[in-house]
Amino acid sequence: MLKYAVNLLKTFMFPIAVYLSFLVITLLMSKTGYVSFGAFDRIVRGSVLTTITAYAIALPLSGGRWDFAPGIIIMLAGIIGSNITIDLGLGPVMLLIITIAVAIVLSLFEGLLYVWIRVPTIIVSLGVVMMYEAISGVVYGGSGTQLFMHANLTIFARSPWIYILLAVVMVLFYYLLGHTKFGYDTRSLSANPRLAVNMGVKEKKNILLTYLVVGALLGISAVINASTVLVSPAGNLSSTALMFSSMAPVLMGLYLAQFTNLPLGIFAGALGMNSLSYGMVVMGINSSLQTVVIGVFIVVFMAYTTNQERIRSYLSRIKTGRKASA
Repeated sequence: MLKYAVNLLKTFMFPIAVYLSFLVITLLMSKTGYVSFGAFDRIVRGSVLTTITAYAIALPLSGGRWDFAPGIIIMLAGIIGSNITIDLGLGPVMLLIITIAVAIVLSLFEGLLYVWIRVPTIIVSLGVVMMYEAISGVVYGGSGTQLFMHANLTIFARSPWIYILLAVVMVLFYYLLGHTKFGYDTRSLSANPRLAVNMGVKEKKNILLTYLVVGALLGISAVINASTVLVSPAGNLSSTALMFSSMAPVLMGLYLAQFTNLPLGIFAGALGMNSLSYGMVVMGINSSLQTVVIGVFIVVFMAYTTNQERIRSYLSRIKTGRKASA
């Protein structure tokens, strides 16, 4: 129990360190916007969409499949699901069900294309992105959706439902990866695809199941996203920005997962990056400089995690040399 508590602390040390660092800096600057409970709540709530989207990115990525379509699937599923719900006068639960169903169809179509033509996913997904972006400008006259104007439908983006939704998704994602045949097959294919297939793992079936799960996750993200912002038709690959905003938590989560598990690792990464972004907003740093800082931060983090053994070996040699000279 003690070991698990220590590992849990190691997993969340990153967001804790980022939050406390910016808390001290903003207080020294006499800025109180970071110290309130409201600020903490905004950081956590903002991390929910990032976390669930990151789960959808990490799942195919664990099998070496880069996918650029999550952003446009979130936007298009949000547009279609929201408009259907509003037009039929349905409630928030039906909004969630319809949007998830739409996202699953969109995601499975991409998976089927990949299975049929066997072109690398990075190429297939770019084609799908351009196709779906064009569709987003056609459906419902290109008006997008303003779901946030219907307060009765946006409960899943507000407390406590947004936290309940995150908890349910996190538990199911953990169970799916760690305690099902699908999870075992996914890990086998990511470790050694040829050996896994020779051992009886059905790769095509696993790929389609992966895109089904990805679609369900993106459907949930679509509801949260549409409940908080105006969703307009996308074009010129602009939808990929939504996907790239969740890449940092994925990369950091893959490293932090070694202490506990992937769902907690990604959540910790999302909390840390949202703490960093919100801290810079409170400090008054403009958006362009924020992007530069976040980019540099990611590069430094990945450089350290990738080369940590070499760094430790180098520091050990320096320490040994100092002792010898003394």
